[in-house]
Amino acid sequence: MKYDFLQNLKITIPVPIFGIGCGVLGLSLAKKSINMGKYASKLLRALEYRGYDSTGAAFQKDDMEVTLLKDVGAPSTLVKTLGIEDQEGKIFCGQVRWATFGNVTQKNAQPHVVRCKNFIYGAHNGNITNTRELKHFLLSEGHNVVSDNDGEMLVHTVEHYFDIELGKLRIEDQTKTEQRKECMRRGIIQASNKMVGSYAAVIVDPLTETSWAIKAGSSLYFGIGDVDNNQFGLASSDLTAVLRFTKMLINLREGEFVEFAVNKFSVRAFKDFRIKRPGLSDIQVKAGDVLDKTPVRSKLRAEDTELVPPFEHFMEQEIHAEVESSGKLIKLFKGGSNTGRRMLDLLRKENFLEHKNNLLTDLLKAEEYDEHINIFQKFRDSSEADKFYDKVKSNYSAIYNELVKKDFEKKYFFSNDKNLFIDLLNSHFDKKSLLIAKALDSIAELQDVKEFQDSVKHFLELIKNTHENNRNIYTIACGTSYHATLVAALYFNEIANIEVIPILPGNFRGQYSKSLQDNDVIIGVSQSGETKDLIDIFNDVENSGLDIKKIVLVNNMNSTLGQEKSDVSIPIFCGPEIAVPATKSFINQITLFYYLAIKVAEICSVKKIKDKQPGYKELEKNIKHRIDTIDMIPRLIQETIDSTRDQVEEVAGKIYLEPSMHILATKVTGVAKEGALKIRETVLNHAEGGEASEFKHGPNTILGKNTVFGLKSVKAMMKHFNKTQDKLDAVAESKGISLDERKKISRSLSNFIFNKSLPFNLSSKALKVFQETVADFNFFEKAYRNYPLIYVTGPDERDVNLTISQINTHKIRGGDSFIIAEENDKLLENAQTNPHDEGYYGWGFIFLPRTGDSLLTTFSATIVLQMLALRMSVKKMEYLDRLEISDHGVHPDVPKNVSKSITVD
Repeated sequence: MKYDFLQNLKITIPVPIFGIGCGVLGLSLAKKSINMGKYASKLLRALEYRGYDSTGAAFQKDDMEVTLLKDVGAPSTLVKTLGIEDQEGKIFCGQVRWATFGNVTQKNAQPHVVRCKNFIYGAHNGNITNTRELKHFLLSEGHNVVSDNDGEMLVHTVEHYFDIELGKLRIEDQTKTEQRKECMRRGIIQASNKMVGSYAAVIVDPLTETSWAIKAGSSLYFGIGDVDNNQFGLASSDLTAVLRFTKMLINLREGEFVEFAVNKFSVRAFKDFRIKRPGLSDIQVKAGDVLDKTPVRSKLRAEDTELVPPFEHFMEQEIHAEVESSGKLIKLFKGGSNTGRRMLDLLRKENFLEHKNNLLTDLLKAEEYDEHINIFQKFRDSSEADKFYDKVKSNYSAIYNELVKKDFEKKYFFSNDKNLFIDLLNSHFDKKSLLIAKALDSIAELQDVKEFQDSVKHFLELIKNTHENNRNIYTIACGTSYHATLVAALYFNEIANIEVIPILPGNFRGQYSKSLQDNDVIIGVSQSGETKDLIDIFNDVENSGLDIKKIVLVNNMNSTLGQEKSDVSIPIFCGPEIAVPATKSFINQITLFYYLAIKVAEICSVKKIKDKQPGYKELEKNIKHRIDTIDMIPRLIQETIDSTRDQVEEVAGKIYLEPSMHILATKVTGVAKEGALKIRETVLNHAEGGEASEFKHGPNTILGKNTVFGLKSVKAMMKHFNKTQDKLDAVAESKGISLDERKKISRSLSNFIFNKSLPFNLSSKALKVFQETVADFNFFEKAYRNYPLIYVTGPDERDVNLTISQINTHKIRGGDSFIIAEENDKLLENAQTNPHDEGYYGWGFIFLPRTGDSLLTTFSATIVLQMLALRMSVKKMEYLDRLEISDHGVHPDVPKNVSKSITVD
């Protein structure tokens, strides 16, 4: 069964949010290449952020010989040491692993080559949760299972059902290409029914030289193109890996698999599912159905994912990019960019709009880049283009002069299709081409604005209905996105006087799933749109039969949540994030929530203002003030970066080796929790964020003496130990004790420290020396340190006074005080005053730009905490590297054990 309507369906190729959780690759070339190893190495290194416990690659040439290279370690190292770079071949299957099922060993590394029933090989990304049951089943069926890895279970399971289907054919037909392909399709469908979990996989049949890439709950992208005059098909867990080779992508949904050899491909369903069509009835897809897919040119450039000097880490680059990313989002709030609106006014006034609109339509319909070039060049050389250029140059000099400035594309291209126009300008960079491209970008931006505002309008209708029916609004998210929902609750309460309930997916199931009612609203927030925990909640709500609308705020509009699971999808438009710790996405999420809270306040106050009810003037004034502050956000971010850099560096230098800390917030709890998460992720120090007054209800027991010892404590203890050891040796020598017995005394010291056990193997004379020397010895006293507390508050007097109270309560019990707030003399005085007459007391004050507005503090304080985590991470990483501590995992871009878009349970 084919669905021709899909060819006309408008698809937005996603701008991804990256994360780890393994990564799988499959590359098929038209002909054998001596450069296959170089291609494979480039792809594997691009996926290193997703997994670095082990790396593997399988290469097939023109025959059925498969070379398998895999071992424990990261691809950046192993592509050389394993000889991956030197391989040639026609087919490549690769994997980087973040270990879940099975220890970090060579046997558990992927890909897996199996020959139990039939010869196939493959790898996966994700998690097969019934791995133990599968292993028992496979062993009972005669399979030779050599590892505990769920990826091997997947490959064997596909092999098992593939062999069953082949067994239904005559022997002479089992080697025929089309028959084998059909058997593999059926095998994949049956295997998917046997396996439980979320995964993406690549399977290869060496005989037919055909690959299959399966999307079953984890991210998977597929593209076709040409490299070194060699056509290819490429599947990858990571979009940017594909973009390094091609921009022509085929959109894959959950529940689909793509069959490919060279650049020929077909897409089928491996399970039953529904395709939602806005304004139309759903389409029911059955397992085995063929889905027509048209290649779509990606709107993301590989260049958008590269580290640009002077930045040394992606996290740093992305923090600085928050000025631009938030600004782009705010332009959508305002109806588009100033230059875009001015260009549209020109096009309308001079009757150029229809012609440019047709040109844009032709460009976006074209599938190949050469077609884009030809269409653009043909128009550029036309009399219509000359007329347009002359009109702009002669009659609109202000626009002309502004638009031909240096770095034009960075400042004045704003649409989602801007990269297409930038690519076109790389071939035709002259003033006329530039103005034509800007006209096209302005029209495309207008379409973006309309789509965005339509989504916001639908959002407001749903929220208004829920509010009028006195029902609940839930915001559900994980990790950084959950912290954004905590900030959102603050915005909606303060701006719109509306309650929203922020909740984690697991807590939602336990606390609210049985009390849902009609007219409730679920707002999911996900960077990737593939967060499994959130998808599960959306599925549960869908299956409940209740009239509950589902809204999602997402960066990847082409994701499962963005396309399939929600009634309304609103993009956060933060662009790509390479560093695992989320920065841009959080700022754009809270920026969008800030705007939505204002819009909700507007619709909920219409009647009150119209009827001039009591307090309407103040209400009207507050809403206007909030609207005016939206434009301040990018400037506030930039000012925060510029003005706090030195203060952040000073505080980071004081606390980066502290093993634990708390971030205590007054009112802005979501910011504190997000800051603590950034420190945990990037510095690998324990950090907790929360509401400041809660700290005295138990957590404050960590103040004063505790057994949380960091490297500074170890250093102090070792210094004290050595000093005591030297004293023991000197006293013993002065008493005429032999060298051999002095060595016994020295070795006895460490046992005495931890067990308080006297060394009875010494002579009475030596024992007396030992006892006299250690009588007043307190080894741990030198290890105790003040505990760092970071306070975050807005400028409201009540919040400041509460923070001052907390500072004084905790510093007398052993807390150091580091303040993130707008300048305040009382705060400064209380922070810097040592509570004791003598002894060390640590403090610091990072002065936020003055706004006088607690809600705007959520933006500036977030930036400071992101910068603080970055600088702490870099300092600790460099320190541990100097100590030559291997595998310490501290890194601002790729810290160990963490992921953003979780594709495993």
